[in-house]
Amino acid sequence: MLENINYNLYRIKYRYGQYLPLRAPVDVSLELSSSCNMACSYCYHADPKNVPFKMGIMKKDVAMKIITESFYAGVNSLKFNWKGESTLNPHYAEITAYAKSLARGGVFIDRLANSNFKIPFKKRDAAFSALCNLTKVKVSYDSLNKSVFEKQRAGGDHDLTTKNIDLFHNLPERKKSGTKIVLQAVRTNLNLNEDFSKFKARWPDAEISIRDVVEGRVEKDVSEYTHKDRDDSGRQSCKQAHVRLIFNHDGKALPCCPDIAEKHNLGNIENETVAEIFNGLRARNLRKSLKSGNAFDNDPCKNCSSFESFKGYKAPWGS
Repeated sequence: MLENINYNLYRIKYRYGQYLPLRAPVDVSLELSSSCNMACSYCYHADPKNVPFKMGIMKKDVAMKIITESFYAGVNSLKFNWKGESTLNPHYAEITAYAKSLARGGVFIDRLANSNFKIPFKKRDAAFSALCNLTKVKVSYDSLNKSVFEKQRAGGDHDLTTKNIDLFHNLPERKKSGTKIVLQAVRTNLNLNEDFSKFKARWPDAEISIRDVVEGRVEKDVSEYTHKDRDDSGRQSCKQAHVRLIFNHDGKALPCCPDIAEKHNLGNIENETVAEIFNGLRARNLRKSLKSGNAFDNDPCKNCSSFESFKGYKAPWGS
Protein backbone atom coordinates (compact mmCIF):
# COMPACT_ATOMS: atom_id res chain seq x y z
CA MET A 1 0.00 0.00 0.00
CA LEU A 2 2.75 2.49 1.02
CA GLU A 3 4.74 1.63 -2.10
CA ASN A 4 1.72 2.38 -4.32
CA ILE A 5 1.12 5.69 -2.57
CA ASN A 6 4.76 6.71 -2.96
CA TYR A 7 4.75 5.68 -6.61
CA ASN A 8 1.66 7.75 -7.36
CA LEU A 9 3.11 10.76 -5.53
CA TYR A 10 6.28 10.41 -7.58
CA ARG A 11 4.34 10.31 -10.85
CA ILE A 12 2.28 13.35 -9.82
CA LYS A 13 5.51 15.26 -9.10
CA TYR A 14 6.87 14.24 -12.51
CA ARG A 15 3.70 15.19 -14.37
CA TYR A 16 3.08 18.52 -12.64
CA GLY A 17 6.64 19.42 -11.68
CA GLN A 18 6.66 22.60 -13.77
CA TYR A 19 3.99 24.02 -11.45
CA LEU A 20 5.63 22.90 -8.20
CA PRO A 21 8.43 24.57 -6.17
CA LEU A 22 10.81 21.65 -6.62
CA ARG A 23 14.26 21.98 -5.07
CA ALA A 24 15.61 18.75 -6.52
CA PRO A 25 14.99 16.77 -9.70
CA VAL A 26 12.31 14.12 -9.57
CA ASP A 27 14.26 11.96 -11.96
CA VAL A 28 18.01 11.51 -12.57
CA SER A 29 19.45 9.58 -15.51
CA LEU A 30 22.97 8.19 -15.67
CA GLU A 31 24.60 7.48 -19.00
CA LEU A 32 26.63 4.47 -17.91
CA SER A 33 27.60 3.95 -21.54
CA SER A 34 27.14 6.05 -24.66
CA SER A 35 28.32 3.15 -26.82
CA CYS A 36 25.89 0.63 -28.26
CA ASN A 37 26.16 -2.88 -29.67
CA MET A 38 23.40 -2.19 -32.20
CA ALA A 39 22.78 0.38 -34.95
CA CYS A 40 19.01 0.90 -35.05
CA SER A 41 17.87 2.50 -38.29
CA TYR A 42 16.32 5.60 -36.69
CA CYS A 43 19.08 6.16 -34.13
CA TYR A 44 22.31 8.17 -34.26
CA HIS A 45 24.22 4.88 -33.82
CA ALA A 46 22.97 3.91 -37.29
CA ASP A 47 25.87 5.94 -38.68
CA PRO A 48 28.79 5.11 -36.36
CA LYS A 49 31.26 7.28 -38.30
CA ASN A 50 29.16 10.38 -37.72
CA VAL A 51 27.82 9.94 -34.19
CA PRO A 52 27.28 13.56 -32.96
CA PHE A 53 28.81 13.06 -29.53
CA LYS A 54 31.90 11.66 -27.87
CA MET A 55 31.35 8.10 -26.71
CA GLY A 56 32.59 6.71 -23.44
CA ILE A 57 31.90 4.72 -20.27
CA MET A 58 30.97 6.39 -16.98
CA LYS A 59 33.53 5.77 -14.25
CA LYS A 60 32.30 3.95 -11.18
CA ASP A 61 33.19 6.75 -8.77
CA VAL A 62 31.27 9.27 -10.89
CA ALA A 63 28.19 7.03 -10.90
CA MET A 64 28.40 6.44 -7.15
CA LYS A 65 28.68 10.19 -6.50
CA ILE A 66 25.59 10.94 -8.58
CA ILE A 67 23.61 8.17 -6.87
CA THR A 68 24.68 9.22 -3.37
CA GLU A 69 23.83 12.87 -3.94
CA SER A 70 20.52 11.95 -5.57
CA PHE A 71 19.67 9.91 -2.47
CA TYR A 72 20.34 12.80 -0.09
CA ALA A 73 18.51 15.26 -2.35
CA GLY A 74 15.39 13.09 -2.25
CA VAL A 75 15.30 12.10 -5.92
CA ASN A 76 12.48 9.67 -6.65
CA SER A 77 13.75 7.86 -9.70
CA LEU A 78 17.03 6.74 -11.23
CA LYS A 79 17.35 5.71 -14.85
CA PHE A 80 20.41 3.93 -16.16
CA ASN A 81 20.19 4.81 -19.82
CA TRP A 82 20.53 7.48 -22.45
CA LYS A 83 22.59 7.44 -25.64
CA GLY A 84 23.87 3.87 -25.37
CA GLU A 85 23.48 0.37 -23.93
CA SER A 86 24.08 0.70 -20.19
CA THR A 87 24.87 -2.98 -19.57
CA LEU A 88 28.13 -2.46 -21.49
CA ASN A 89 29.52 -0.65 -18.45
CA PRO A 90 31.87 -3.12 -16.67
CA HIS A 91 30.69 -1.84 -13.27
CA TYR A 92 26.99 -2.16 -14.09
CA ALA A 93 26.27 -4.74 -11.38
CA GLU A 94 28.05 -2.79 -8.62
CA ILE A 95 26.39 0.48 -9.61
CA THR A 96 22.86 -0.90 -9.72
CA ALA A 97 23.39 -2.86 -6.49
CA TYR A 98 24.47 0.34 -4.73
CA ALA A 99 21.37 2.17 -5.96
CA LYS A 100 19.20 -0.67 -4.70
CA SER A 101 20.89 -0.57 -1.28
CA LEU A 102 19.82 3.06 -0.82
CA ALA A 103 16.23 2.57 -1.96
CA ARG A 104 13.69 3.06 0.78
CA GLY A 105 10.29 4.68 1.22
CA GLY A 106 9.70 7.45 -1.28
CA VAL A 107 13.36 7.66 -2.31
CA PHE A 108 14.47 5.69 -5.36
CA ILE A 109 11.11 4.00 -5.56
CA ASP A 110 11.89 3.60 -9.25
CA ARG A 111 15.14 2.30 -10.70
CA LEU A 112 14.84 1.80 -14.43
CA ALA A 113 17.03 0.78 -17.34
CA ASN A 114 16.66 0.36 -21.05
CA SER A 115 18.36 -2.62 -22.64
CA ASN A 116 18.35 -4.17 -26.06
CA PHE A 117 18.88 -7.63 -24.46
CA LYS A 118 21.57 -8.50 -26.97
CA ILE A 119 23.29 -10.36 -24.17
CA PRO A 120 25.57 -13.26 -25.16
CA PHE A 121 25.18 -16.60 -23.41
CA LYS A 122 28.44 -16.33 -21.44
CA LYS A 123 27.41 -13.02 -19.85
CA ARG A 124 23.71 -13.76 -19.42
CA ASP A 125 23.61 -14.88 -15.77
CA ALA A 126 25.65 -11.93 -14.50
CA ALA A 127 23.66 -9.45 -16.60
CA PHE A 128 20.34 -10.87 -15.43
CA SER A 129 21.38 -10.66 -11.77
CA ALA A 130 22.38 -7.02 -12.24
CA LEU A 131 19.09 -6.23 -13.95
CA CYS A 132 17.26 -7.70 -10.96
CA ASN A 133 18.61 -4.79 -8.89
CA LEU A 134 16.14 -2.60 -10.76
CA THR A 135 12.44 -2.03 -10.25
CA LYS A 136 11.79 -1.97 -14.00
CA VAL A 137 13.65 -3.09 -17.11
CA LYS A 138 12.53 -1.73 -20.48
CA VAL A 139 13.48 -4.05 -23.31
CA SER A 140 13.68 -2.65 -26.83
CA TYR A 141 11.51 -5.08 -28.79
CA ASP A 142 9.62 -3.84 -31.83
CA SER A 143 8.13 -6.96 -33.34
CA LEU A 144 7.60 -10.69 -33.09
CA ASN A 145 8.45 -10.73 -36.78
CA LYS A 146 12.16 -11.43 -37.22
CA SER A 147 12.55 -9.53 -40.49
CA VAL A 148 10.77 -6.43 -39.17
CA PHE A 149 12.75 -6.44 -35.93
CA GLU A 150 16.12 -6.84 -37.61
CA LYS A 151 15.41 -4.16 -40.19
CA GLN A 152 14.45 -1.64 -37.53
CA ARG A 153 17.05 -2.81 -35.01
CA ALA A 154 20.02 -3.10 -37.33
CA GLY A 155 22.74 -5.19 -35.74
CA GLY A 156 20.16 -6.92 -33.58
CA ASP A 157 19.57 -10.63 -33.26
CA HIS A 158 15.85 -11.37 -33.00
CA ASP A 159 16.35 -14.98 -31.94
CA LEU A 160 18.82 -14.05 -29.20
CA THR A 161 16.73 -11.16 -27.87
CA THR A 162 13.54 -13.23 -27.84
CA LYS A 163 15.33 -16.08 -26.04
CA ASN A 164 16.71 -13.66 -23.46
CA ILE A 165 13.26 -12.22 -22.81
CA ASP A 166 11.91 -15.77 -22.38
CA LEU A 167 14.61 -16.59 -19.83
CA PHE A 168 14.40 -13.31 -17.92
CA HIS A 169 10.61 -13.42 -17.82
CA ASN A 170 10.71 -16.86 -16.18
CA LEU A 171 13.74 -16.19 -13.98
CA PRO A 172 13.02 -17.01 -10.30
CA GLU A 173 15.43 -14.24 -9.19
CA ARG A 174 13.44 -11.67 -11.17
CA LYS A 175 10.18 -12.78 -9.65
CA LYS A 176 11.68 -12.72 -6.16
CA SER A 177 13.07 -9.20 -6.64
CA GLY A 178 9.81 -7.97 -8.17
CA THR A 179 11.58 -6.51 -11.20
CA LYS A 180 9.04 -5.61 -13.86
CA ILE A 181 9.58 -6.16 -17.57
CA VAL A 182 8.40 -3.55 -20.05
CA LEU A 183 8.53 -4.39 -23.74
CA GLN A 184 9.10 -1.08 -25.46
CA ALA A 185 8.19 -1.02 -29.14
CA VAL A 186 8.98 1.81 -31.51
CA ARG A 187 6.00 2.06 -33.84
CA THR A 188 6.89 2.67 -37.47
CA ASN A 189 5.36 2.02 -40.88
CA LEU A 190 6.87 -1.47 -40.74
CA ASN A 191 5.00 -2.60 -37.61
CA LEU A 192 2.13 -0.12 -37.68
CA ASN A 193 -0.54 -2.81 -37.86
CA GLU A 194 1.10 -5.36 -35.59
CA ASP A 195 -1.02 -6.66 -32.73
CA PHE A 196 1.21 -5.89 -29.75
CA SER A 197 -1.17 -7.72 -27.43
CA LYS A 198 0.53 -10.89 -28.68
CA PHE A 199 3.50 -9.85 -26.56
CA LYS A 200 1.31 -10.35 -23.50
CA ALA A 201 0.22 -13.75 -24.72
CA ARG A 202 3.83 -14.92 -24.72
CA TRP A 203 5.04 -12.91 -21.71
CA PRO A 204 2.05 -12.36 -19.41
CA ASP A 205 4.13 -10.59 -16.72
CA ALA A 206 5.31 -7.93 -19.15
CA GLU A 207 3.94 -4.43 -19.60
CA ILE A 208 3.75 -2.93 -23.09
CA SER A 209 5.01 0.56 -23.96
CA ILE A 210 4.66 1.94 -27.49
CA ARG A 211 6.57 4.96 -28.80
CA ASP A 212 6.09 6.56 -32.20
CA VAL A 213 9.25 6.99 -34.24
CA VAL A 214 10.46 10.59 -34.41
CA GLU A 215 12.73 12.39 -36.84
CA GLY A 216 15.78 14.28 -35.67
CA ARG A 217 17.77 11.48 -34.08
CA VAL A 218 19.85 11.10 -37.21
CA GLU A 219 20.73 13.45 -40.02
CA LYS A 220 19.16 11.35 -42.73
CA ASP A 221 15.81 10.59 -44.31
CA VAL A 222 13.78 8.26 -42.11
CA SER A 223 10.47 8.85 -43.89
CA GLU A 224 10.08 5.14 -44.60
CA TYR A 225 9.65 4.63 -40.85
CA THR A 226 7.59 7.67 -39.83
CA HIS A 227 3.81 7.55 -39.84
CA LYS A 228 2.86 10.51 -37.68
CA ASP A 229 3.30 14.26 -38.16
CA ARG A 230 3.77 16.80 -35.42
CA ASP A 231 1.71 19.99 -35.11
CA ASP A 232 4.20 22.68 -34.16
CA SER A 233 1.55 25.32 -33.46
CA GLY A 234 0.95 26.12 -29.82
CA ARG A 235 4.14 24.57 -28.47
CA GLN A 236 4.09 23.95 -24.73
CA SER A 237 6.83 23.63 -22.15
CA CYS A 238 8.00 20.03 -21.98
CA LYS A 239 8.30 18.38 -18.60
CA GLN A 240 11.86 17.16 -18.82
CA ALA A 241 13.70 20.38 -18.03
CA HIS A 242 11.42 20.95 -15.04
CA VAL A 243 11.89 17.56 -13.39
CA ARG A 244 14.97 15.81 -14.81
CA LEU A 245 18.74 15.86 -14.88
CA ILE A 246 20.64 13.63 -17.28
CA PHE A 247 24.32 12.99 -16.65
CA ASN A 248 26.65 12.18 -19.53
CA HIS A 249 29.27 9.49 -19.03
CA ASP A 250 31.74 12.32 -18.30
CA GLY A 251 29.58 13.87 -15.58
CA LYS A 252 28.16 16.73 -17.64
CA ALA A 253 24.54 17.53 -16.74
CA LEU A 254 21.86 18.12 -19.36
CA PRO A 255 18.11 18.79 -19.04
CA CYS A 256 16.59 16.43 -21.58
CA CYS A 257 17.18 13.42 -23.83
CA PRO A 258 16.68 15.25 -27.18
CA ASP A 259 19.68 17.52 -26.44
CA ILE A 260 22.08 15.20 -28.23
CA ALA A 261 24.30 18.09 -29.32
CA GLU A 262 24.61 19.14 -25.65
CA LYS A 263 23.62 22.77 -26.25
CA HIS A 264 22.19 23.10 -22.72
CA ASN A 265 25.15 22.28 -20.49
CA LEU A 266 23.80 22.86 -16.98
CA GLY A 267 26.95 21.95 -15.05
CA ASN A 268 29.17 19.04 -14.09
CA ILE A 269 28.97 16.63 -11.16
CA GLU A 270 32.75 16.93 -10.76
CA ASN A 271 32.44 20.40 -9.24
CA GLU A 272 28.75 20.83 -8.34
CA THR A 273 26.14 18.79 -6.49
CA VAL A 274 22.96 17.42 -8.03
CA ALA A 275 20.88 20.00 -6.16
CA GLU A 276 23.20 22.88 -7.12
CA ILE A 277 22.98 22.00 -10.80
CA PHE A 278 19.18 21.65 -10.73
CA ASN A 279 18.79 25.02 -8.96
CA GLY A 280 21.57 26.76 -10.89
CA LEU A 281 21.10 29.86 -13.02
CA ARG A 282 21.38 27.99 -16.34
CA ALA A 283 18.72 25.48 -15.35
CA ARG A 284 16.37 28.16 -14.03
CA ASN A 285 16.78 30.31 -17.13
CA LEU A 286 16.02 27.35 -19.39
CA ARG A 287 12.84 26.53 -17.49
CA LYS A 288 11.80 30.18 -17.66
CA SER A 289 12.36 30.30 -21.43
CA LEU A 290 10.33 27.12 -21.92
CA LYS A 291 7.40 28.55 -20.01
CA SER A 292 7.50 31.79 -22.03
CA GLY A 293 7.94 29.92 -25.32
CA ASN A 294 11.18 31.70 -26.19
CA ALA A 295 13.10 28.42 -26.06
CA PHE A 296 11.34 27.23 -29.20
CA ASP A 297 13.06 29.92 -31.29
CA ASN A 298 16.40 28.10 -31.03
CA ASP A 299 17.77 24.57 -31.14
CA PRO A 300 17.59 22.05 -29.63
CA CYS A 301 14.03 23.03 -28.64
CA LYS A 302 13.14 24.48 -32.06
CA ASN A 303 13.60 21.17 -33.88
CA CYS A 304 13.10 18.89 -30.92
CA SER A 305 13.21 15.19 -31.77
CA SER A 306 10.47 14.39 -29.24
CA PHE A 307 6.71 14.73 -29.39
CA GLU A 308 6.53 15.97 -25.82
CA SER A 309 6.26 19.72 -26.37
CA PHE A 310 4.14 19.46 -29.52
CA LYS A 311 0.40 19.98 -29.72
CA GLY A 312 -1.72 16.95 -28.89
CA TYR A 313 0.94 15.11 -26.88
CA LYS A 314 -0.28 13.24 -23.83
CA ALA A 315 2.33 11.65 -21.62
CA PRO A 316 1.75 8.02 -20.61
CA TRP A 317 1.07 7.88 -16.88
CA GLY A 318 3.47 5.08 -16.01
CA SER A 319 6.19 5.79 -18.55
